Amino acid sequence: MKKIISLIAVILILIVAFFVLKPKLSNNYYQKGLIYTDSAKYEIAIEHYSKAIKFNKKHINALLNRANAYYQLGQEENALLDFNILLELDNANYEGYFGRSLIFIKQSEWENAFKDLSKVLDLNQEKPELYYFMGFAKSNLNQYDEAIVYLDNAIKLDSLYADAYHQRGIVKANLGFIDESILDFNKAIEYDNQLLDAYERRVKYRINMEDVAGAIEDYNSILELDSENQDAYYQRASFKIQLKDYQSAIEDLNQAISIDDRDAKSYKKRGIAKTNLKQFNEALEDLNKSTELDNTDAETFYRKGLVYVRMTDYNNAIKDINKALKLNSKYSEVYYLKAVTFAMQQKYKESIPEFEKAIRYNKNYANAYLGKATSLGILNKHDIAIDDYNKYIKLKPYDPVAYYNRGISLVNTDNIENACKDFNMAIGLGYEPAKEMELMYCDDYR
Repeated sequence: MKKIISLIAVILILIVAFFVLKPKLSNNYYQKGLIYTDSAKYEIAIEHYSKAIKFNKKHINALLNRANAYYQLGQEENALLDFNILLELDNANYEGYFGRSLIFIKQSEWENAFKDLSKVLDLNQEKPELYYFMGFAKSNLNQYDEAIVYLDNAIKLDSLYADAYHQRGIVKANLGFIDESILDFNKAIEYDNQLLDAYERRVKYRINMEDVAGAIEDYNSILELDSENQDAYYQRASFKIQLKDYQSAIEDLNQAISIDDRDAKSYKKRGIAKTNLKQFNEALEDLNKSTELDNTDAETFYRKGLVYVRMTDYNNAIKDINKALKLNSKYSEVYYLKAVTFAMQQKYKESIPEFEKAIRYNKNYANAYLGKATSLGILNKHDIAIDDYNKYIKLKPYDPVAYYNRGISLVNTDNIENACKDFNMAIGLGYEPAKEMELMYCDDYR
């Protein structure tokens, strides 16, 4: 009997010792977890936090840190379970609400995120990050005016908060306050020149403002941050072509194609740059590759036609022009090119209907009026030609050659007085050949 009593006493002592030691064991594992968290060894940290929780189901800090470790590993569902348990145990734990709100944000649950962030604010935790995320949630709920209020508060608490300026810039752009949004993007980039999205948004503004040099500058920054950004190489090349920096554009397009050798538009754009450098055979290689990858783009066939015209290969030019028109029957530039192709072969009669089609689809196509007028003049249809010269001059009032040519048509209709006015206008605009015509016809009108 005494042995049984002694055994029971030992068991009781062990049980008491276990319960006494449990909190200590739990805390030891928790402390080890913190060490591994500091070293970003989250998997091992989770093992220790789990042991801490095993010995103390209500270990708030172990639950919080395990949830954060799960979050760092992208295991949002496990993190969410821990945050939920934590907040059931302690409904005034602002770190738990804040951590859970970040999960809701990653899951695009903006209403739930904002509710948790509001709880943090109710617990008097006024920090710039809190206001930033509240503004972020509101902006994703399309509640832009409220979003700006929260983002203003974030910036008020931290005037160097690049992400807050960035997000406020996005909100202002959505509200149509473009100039103000750019000021915020500028601030964001000033305080964090690694903010890729800020450059990408600002460059759109610069494009709209036709700030070509500024757009190139932003694409330079984008490519410093993301050297594999294929679209940035393509876009920067497009702007370099506008500046007639064709060789540098080709270098960018080489990079774009090395990243994605199935991108039809990059071959097309490189073909355009090579055309401008009069590298016609190489340009055709690129344009052919582009049509091989995408045979639905009318512009590429138009560009091929243009190269053939410049090579005086008119038969092939017409073939590609017709392909372009089959894809887009309202493509005014292609009709104009077809008309020019006929005119260059001295097929002036055939050129006129094509110039007219170009004008039908673009009433302000100045060169089409001029081309038609020139063909009509050569065909001695000067009355009609004068009407087209009038329309051209209305669109391009400072072209001396147009005045000179109209003057010749006026001479051919015996309207010498008005012809002399045109010759004098051409002379005033610096066109020397008009002097000879003025001397020949205008003695009576000086």
